[in-house]
Amino acid sequence: MTDLLHATPAAIVQAQLDAYNAHDVPALLAIYADDAQQFQHPDTLLATGSAQIASRFTARFAASTPRAQLLNRIACGKLVIDHEIVHGDTDDGVSAQELVATYEVAQGRISRAWFSFGTLTRLRVALPADVPAMNALIARSGVTLSAGFYTPEQAEAVTRHVFGVDTQLVADRTYFVIERDGAMLACGGWSRRATLYGADRAKSGPDPLLDAASQPGRIRAFFVEPSAARQGLGSMLMRHCERQALAAGFSALELAATLPGVPLYLASGFAVTAEFHLDLPDDIKLPLARMHKRL
Repeated sequence: MTDLLHATPAAIVQAQLDAYNAHDVPALLAIYADDAQQFQHPDTLLATGSAQIASRFTARFAASTPRAQLLNRIACGKLVIDHEIVHGDTDDGVSAQELVATYEVAQGRISRAWFSFGTLTRLRVALPADVPAMNALIARSGVTLSAGFYTPEQAEAVTRHVFGVDTQLVADRTYFVIERDGAMLACGGWSRRATLYGADRAKSGPDPLLDAASQPGRIRAFFVEPSAARQGLGSMLMRHCERQALAAGFSALELAATLPGVPLYLASGFAVTAEFHLDLPDDIKLPLARMHKRL
């Protein structure tokens, strides 16, 4: 561990962040003063003294195995201010909460800390009751975020005839929604079934299970509320789907991407394996890309 007595306040706070991400309560207690206090900003006392701080950290680590991602740090004298995203696990998904933590350092240890909690983003399993809201989100996303990739006619046609919820994925509990402070901002999932794309209305007949030992799983139907585009929600969905597919025994994933989704999937490590098009009503042809990734 860093020699705290001779370390800078920023180094002491970094040691605290490392111990937090290691879920190391004894190391955290060595960094906090014995009579340290933690507050919810500005003055709501959360814990005081080593015993209460230890109890708070122990409960936090047991509840969600959190990991703090440092976005920015400001150090001024004995104060250090960290802007973070704290990622955690929930019973049926994952969460991410914005946090500003202000630490006061004295004699090589943290004497006081104030926490300001920002927006809570939660990924959870989609429920049957979510289907109407998901279909409405998909319709908004399909039309608005296709601009610049498809003509208005193409965007309207694919949204009308192809996009929508495949309720088999909801039943399989492999489809998810992302909410921020209770508002639905994204949906998407993966599948252990053969269907590659399309909503209920685009399917006919049974949808057999894939063989995880020899066939890739599917990434299915990622959609983001237009006002929340480019905020990392698609990447959050992808990370969760990949973990779930790996846990189910799949070693690869495959998808059919509309052109607006290709940049996300390329950034997530997928490669284009084929380009094709859908024939939609009114003689509309829609370009798509088939993509693949080894896990």
